[in-house]
Amino acid sequence: MLDFLIGVIKLPFLLLAWLIKAVIVSVVWLVKLPLILLVWLIKLPLALTAVVLAAVFGLLGVVISLVGVGLTPVLGVGLLILPIGLALLLVSWLVAKLL
Repeated sequence: MLDFLIGVIKLPFLLLAWLIKAVIVSVVWLVKLPLILLVWLIKLPLALTAVVLAAVFGLLGVVISLVGVGLTPVLGVGLLILPIGLALLLVSWLVAKLL
């Protein structure tokens, strides 16, 4: 019987605490959500630019590396071109890592 009375006495305070907690959480989310959206709106174009740069540098690196490998038997000209392709692949890898 005593436990029931304690539960009845505690009930309004528990409900009030839950209500206060719900209000605080909703206010925090009302402030936090626009900030999260704003950060994503700023980050998204930069991230998409980085993806495009990584893809372009990677593709150029592969093409120039293949040209360098193909031209290596021709008087070693490919040995001059090959480091350029490898450098572009390295730049592509770095951009992808920073992303």
